[in-house]
Amino acid sequence: MSNQFKKAVIDDLSSRSIDGALQAGLLDFFEYAMKTVATSLIREAKFDTSDFATAKERGCEGFALLVSRARADSRNEWFGAFQRGEQRLDVIGHLE
Repeated sequence: MSNQFKKAVIDDLSSRSIDGALQAGLLDFFEYAMKTVATSLIREAKFDTSDFATAKERGCEGFALLVSRARADSRNEWFGAFQRGEQRLDVIGHLE
C-alpha cells in the first residue's frame, strides 16, 4: 500500500505554550507532511505552515515545521518540530 494512504499514528509529543486547539491543527499538518514526504526519498523537509491553505483559519500561521525520517524497530519513524517564537511542538509518529 502506498504511504499516502496509510494511517498516521502519533507515538509521542511534547509542547510548550501550545493550547489544545492549536495542537490539533498542527498535528493535522504534521500528518499531512509525513504522508507527503514518505512517498519520496526525502529524508528531511522544511515547511512554513503559512503555505497550507487552512493555516490562517486554524490559527496555525507562521510556524516553521521541520520533518525528518529515522529508522527505528525496522520501520520508518518521523520527527516533526514546529517553532513559532516561544511556542514549540515536537512530534514523533509513523505510518501503518
